[in-house]
Amino acid sequence: MEKMVVDNDTFFADVLQVLEQGRRVTIPVKGYSMLPFIRGGKDLVVLEKAGADLKRDDIVLFHMGPAEGGRYVMHRILSVDGDAVDIMGDGVPKNHEHVRRNQILAKAVEILRGGKRPVDPYSPREIRKVRFWQRIRPVRRYLLFAYRHLPWNRSWIKESATI
Repeated sequence: MEKMVVDNDTFFADVLQVLEQGRRVTIPVKGYSMLPFIRGGKDLVVLEKAGADLKRDDIVLFHMGPAEGGRYVMHRILSVDGDAVDIMGDGVPKNHEHVRRNQILAKAVEILRGGKRPVDPYSPREIRKVRFWQRIRPVRRYLLFAYRHLPWNRSWIKESATI
C-alpha cells in the first residue's frame, strides 16, 4: 500500500472541519507518548469535538501555542480547574502541559487496537489500569524502556519514527 504524506496543519484543518460538522473522525497516531494505552503506528483513535464536560482521564487532542512549536498533541487530562487544564501523556515519565480549554480540540471516544479491535478508553477496567499506571509514575520510565525494547515492539517504533 502506498503512503501519502500530508502536512500536519493541512491534515488537522481537515479533521477539525469534519469535527465542526458534528461527525466523528478516525485518525492514526504516531509516537509513543501515550504508551502503553495507545501505540503509535498501530492503533487508531476515534475523535469527536470536545465539549464543555472535560474531566480527569479524558484523552484529548490539543494544539500547543506557537511558543511550544504549534504542534498537535494527544494526551490525557490530569486535572481541570476552570479554564486551566493539566495534561500529561501516559508514556511521558514526568513532563506535563498546562493548556487552556480553548486549545483542546477533540476528545478520544474509542481506540481501535491494531486498527481493528474497539476499546472504550473510559470503561471501568481501562480507568483502573490508567489510575494504577499514574500511581507508579516513579518507575514508569523503566517499564516504558523495557516495553519499547521488547522484540515484537521494535519494528513498529522504527516505522513510526519515519512516518
